[in-house]
Amino acid sequence: MSLLKYEILISALNHGSLTAAAEETGYTQSAVSHMINSLEDELGVKLIKRGRTGVKLTTNGEILVPYIKDILSENDNFKQALSEVTGIIKGKLKIGAFETVNTVYLPEIIEKFLKVYPNIDIDITESTFAEVERWIENREVDCGFVSLPTKSNFNTIPVIQDRYVVCIGKGRKHNFADTNAVTMKELLQEDLILMQGKDDTDVAKFFSQASVQPKFKILTDDTVASLKMVERNLGVGFMPLPLAKDYEGSINFYELKDGFSRTLAFAYLDKKEASPVAKKFIEFIEAEGLKKY
Repeated sequence: MSLLKYEILISALNHGSLTAAAEETGYTQSAVSHMINSLEDELGVKLIKRGRTGVKLTTNGEILVPYIKDILSENDNFKQALSEVTGIIKGKLKIGAFETVNTVYLPEIIEKFLKVYPNIDIDITESTFAEVERWIENREVDCGFVSLPTKSNFNTIPVIQDRYVVCIGKGRKHNFADTNAVTMKELLQEDLILMQGKDDTDVAKFFSQASVQPKFKILTDDTVASLKMVERNLGVGFMPLPLAKDYEGSINFYELKDGFSRTLAFAYLDKKEASPVAKKFIEFIEAEGLKKY
C-alpha cells in the first residue's frame, strides 16, 4: 500500500478540495483524483464523496481515516527516530497557533529553532483558541499555543504576557480625562472596533467579568483592517498591544485603568509520547523565557 496515496487523501480532506490537495502536493488534479480512486479500489470501500461543497468523508471513511492518520504519524515518527540515530535531526513539526503568537512570537522563535535544527520543516496552522485546543487534544498537531487557563490534561509553558490597550486614531475627538489611561465608563461611551474570531474569547470573558455590555460598531476578523479603521477614526480599537504597536505613528494608545492582560502559553499533551522533533521543540521552548508586552 502506497503511503503517498494516504498523504494525498489526507491533504484533500484537510483542504476540503482535490484542487487544493493538488496544489499542495505538486500533482495535477486528475492525478490526485486517480490516486484516491486507486486507493479506494485497493481497499474495496469508498472513503470520500465529492460534491459542490468539496470533499467529505463517507461513513466508511470516518471509520478508516483515523487509522490512516495513525499510519502516517507513525511513519513520521520512524523517520524522525532514524534521523536521531544517524545524528541528523529532521522531520516535520505541526504547530497550531493564533494571530498574536503567529505575528509576535513565532517568527523569532522559529528563526532561532531552525538555526539549531535546519533540517526540520515547520507546518503552522492558524485558528481560534478553541480550535487549537481541539487539534492538540486530537493529536492533529504536535503542539500549539493557547490562552490560560486551558484544558487540565495539557502541559503548558507560559510564553507571552501581553496586555490589551485602547487604540484611537490621532484625528478622532474624545473626552478622556486622563491623557494616559481610560476608564471603563469612558470606553463604553465610544463606538468600539473588535477583532472577532481570532482572540475574541478573551475579550468577551473580560467584559463579562466586568459585568458590562460594550457597543461594538465594527466587527472584523482581520487585525490590519481593524487598525486601518481606527486610523481613519471610524471607532476605538481594543486589542493586544503587540499587534497594534507598529501603528504608533498614526494611533494613540491608552491603558485601561481597570486593566486587562492575559497569559499565552505553549501547550502539548505528553512529552514522553511526542515525536523526536516535537520533543526538541518542547525543550527549546522550555529554555526560552516569558516575554512581557
